Amino acid sequence: MEQKHPDYWKLGVTIFGSLAAAIAFYFLLFRIGELTSYLSVILSALQPVVIGMAVAYVLCPVQTFFERHLTKCGRFARLTSVLLTMLAAAGIVGIFCVLALPELVHSVSDLVTKLPGMVDAQLERLRAYLETDSEAVENFMKMVRSVEDFLSNWIKTNLFSTVSNISSSVLSIGSAVVNLTVAIVVAIYLLLDRERYVAQCRKLFFSVSKNKKWNDAILDGVHQADRIFSGFISGKLVDSLIVGVICFVCLTILRMPYALLVSVIVGVTNIIPMFGPFIGAVPSAFLILLVSPGKCVVFLIFIIILQQIDGNIIGPRILGNSTGLSALYVTVAMLLFGKLLGFLGMIVGVPLFATLYYIVKRVAEYSLRKQEMPVSTQDYICASPPDGPAGAKTGKAAPAKKKPGKKGE
Repeated sequence: MEQKHPDYWKLGVTIFGSLAAAIAFYFLLFRIGELTSYLSVILSALQPVVIGMAVAYVLCPVQTFFERHLTKCGRFARLTSVLLTMLAAAGIVGIFCVLALPELVHSVSDLVTKLPGMVDAQLERLRAYLETDSEAVENFMKMVRSVEDFLSNWIKTNLFSTVSNISSSVLSIGSAVVNLTVAIVVAIYLLLDRERYVAQCRKLFFSVSKNKKWNDAILDGVHQADRIFSGFISGKLVDSLIVGVICFVCLTILRMPYALLVSVIVGVTNIIPMFGPFIGAVPSAFLILLVSPGKCVVFLIFIIILQQIDGNIIGPRILGNSTGLSALYVTVAMLLFGKLLGFLGMIVGVPLFATLYYIVKRVAEYSLRKQEMPVSTQDYICASPPDGPAGAKTGKAAPAKKKPGKKGE
């Protein structure tokens, strides 16, 4: 009888733990609002750290490049490379602020001021083409007028209110400067001693997880995610910068209106895979259409040529096949993560989906190998499932048995 007491003790501890977990879950479920508010406060407090980590991740390839070419500096190679990286980043931002930002602000303010007049001018031009008393034309003009009223009301209510909100947020520029300074300091710390921080994370991970097989699989997934994200993000930034510069030079030569503003829109939206060129071309073409319909047609032809050059020459040379996803999976990733995370999801959705795709692929291949079945996708392009052990050892499906026939068949 005494030997059963330990079993009763384990059963009691299990029941108590289950009840405690159920009560905790019930408490969390009905306190979700307060937990969300606490979480938002924590995320707000750690926002400079998150920004600094993102900046360090983006600048890490640049710092590695500098450090690789500064081996003669010895132990000061890391410090020198970090300083050169931060100076290069500050120089790019400074050049943009000095050369591009004033012109960009002027273009936006000029557009907001002249937009109603440009809409009226295009309506007058359209009315000149449609001078007739037919009822269809009257209905069309009413529809156009309603669109004009909608745009004018949107500009007066939403756009100006947005500008006023931005202007009011300038009052809190001190807090923004502090956050930016902290983010830069965090990025510098991470770049200077990133190996130690990564080692600490690995140490904590191995202290919690003791299964070597799962550890290797998880670390392999992390390395693959790092390869996908670093290759995609850095490549996309460089690709979008090149596309924006080419667009600005060509639009300036073609004497297009709002050349800098349109180039910034095209360059920024080009970060979004597949749909980015279309997202950037639509508002840009609308802006040019309000000034000159002929130049709008020229712009559309130019943007199609530019995107073809980017998609077939510039993009593949810079990005390569960093994600390994087909066009269908890219579309699914854009729709799914764009709906969940908005504009940020449209940018990071493709590398995130590529990482999930890689993990699912590894799990599926592991399961197939345990069943001694082939792992190549080509072996499953058939009406019936492939043979198991016969095809697994060579990685191919077992060959089909030939039917007996006459000699020479």
